[in-house]
Amino acid sequence: MSDHRPRSPDRKFALIAPIAIGVAAVIVLVLVLTRPGPVAAPPLEPPPPLVPAPAAPAPPATASRADLIAAAAAAADAYAAGSTLSAKALVGRRFVVRLAFGCGGPVADPGPAQAYYQYDPAGPALRLVARPATWTDLPLVRAASGQATAETVEGFWIPRPWLTGETCPRRRDVAPPATPTPVEAPSLGLAMFHDAGASRVERRSERPYEHVVKLDGGDADQQRSFDLRLEGRIASFADGAAIHCWSESAEHRPTCLFAVDLDRVAFEDAKGTMLADWPR
Repeated sequence: MSDHRPRSPDRKFALIAPIAIGVAAVIVLVLVLTRPGPVAAPPLEPPPPLVPAPAAPAPPATASRADLIAAAAAAADAYAAGSTLSAKALVGRRFVVRLAFGCGGPVADPGPAQAYYQYDPAGPALRLVARPATWTDLPLVRAASGQATAETVEGFWIPRPWLTGETCPRRRDVAPPATPTPVEAPSLGLAMFHDAGASRVERRSERPYEHVVKLDGGDADQQRSFDLRLEGRIASFADGAAIHCWSESAEHRPTCLFAVDLDRVAFEDAKGTMLADWPR
């Protein structure tokens, strides 16, 4: 006859189960404790410093009257001492020079003046005139090496090369000397070389630059002066020199000429207002 009473749990299982659970817990704990942590990312290296691109060299400053006078003084000194100073570094450099004229007022007979103005009472008006000189036969030009291709040489003198300022010189009342001395001859100029095959439009020795300034009735008696503005680039003689000097003897002040290419000729009033210009 079978026994249908509920049977008591297996005593072995009751003893083994807690032990298995404990062992499993220990294993899980060991795994947790021994699990490697997240791998630290290597420190970021700072980016290399930015090296600025080398700046383009600034173009040389535009040469002024004072710059040209200083360069000519050095060239004249070298010439008088028996050496040469060609100033080749100046070749290609831009220049702007203002030559003040009319400092003594209008003239009736300009004589050999390269720039002047005349008063026309019928206008009333002022006639401004600038006329380049012809230097083809100057000893300095003939002595310059390799200029045989130049058919005509024209230019403008820089008056009073001992004065670096661009305004009219100050007039002083002085007692006349017992034996007056002649005015010093021009000794510094800007020369333009015209080859035989070049356009004749740029030759102005026979076609002076002229401009008429109309006046109001009350302006006729005002004292005034004007500027002849010359713009361009320093060129070179055939030997590459920017300037050449020459003198008749060791007792004469050297005469020096810069070779130039003119880009613009203009008239300005004393305030710098452009009255007329001739681009080239």
